[in-house]
Amino acid sequence: MATNAKDKSTTTTQPPQRTYLISSTQLTDIMRYLMSRPYAEVVKLMNMLGTLNQLDPQIGSDFVKKQSTGIADAKK
Repeated sequence: MATNAKDKSTTTTQPPQRTYLISSTQLTDIMRYLMSRPYAEVVKLMNMLGTLNQLDPQIGSDFVKKQSTGIADAKK
């Protein structure tokens, strides 16, 4: 049986992946909040947060602050 409907490809474009730094205090606060929610709502998020990698101590997080100020100046 032939149909006149054309195949529509469902391509979704995802935004570029970004990398963020999160402090251990922030992570603890987020995990505490999520633990107060129903398990089914948060299990996926808690697993993602549980697999975050630590920043290499040789790199340090101060490079982000230097980079951010440069970007803010460029927007002016």
